[in-house]
Amino acid sequence: MTATGQVVDALAPTGVLRAVVNLGNPVLAQGTRQHPSGVTVDLARELARRLGVEGVLECVDAARHSFAAVADGRADVGFLAVEPERAEQVAFTAPYVLIEGACSPCRRARASARPRTSTDRACASG
Repeated sequence: MTATGQVVDALAPTGVLRAVVNLGNPVLAQGTRQHPSGVTVDLARELARRLGVEGVLECVDAARHSFAAVADGRADVGFLAVEPERAEQVAFTAPYVLIEGACSPCRRARASARPRTSTDRACASG
């Protein structure tokens, strides 16, 4: 399945899909600049294939560099967390992955003055 010319023009205006990949987030990408891998690399390559254009990857080491590449027009697509400040400069799709974050109960438990629990002991030993 390939996209219409209008979609190709919107996503790959140079005729090449320029995607930026953040190697600093091992959940989304791994490997080296010369040999990247991971879900965002796969998504970028598949998007280029479906658009019927060549795909070029720019690998960076931090989300701020990914954002800058898209915001500055050096990349056509990037894989970023949706943040209101970023949305003022770039357009976002629906999320392709939801990553849950949590705090460690161990640190909170040790810092409190309450009696130690089995959770505290497990954290202290691990």
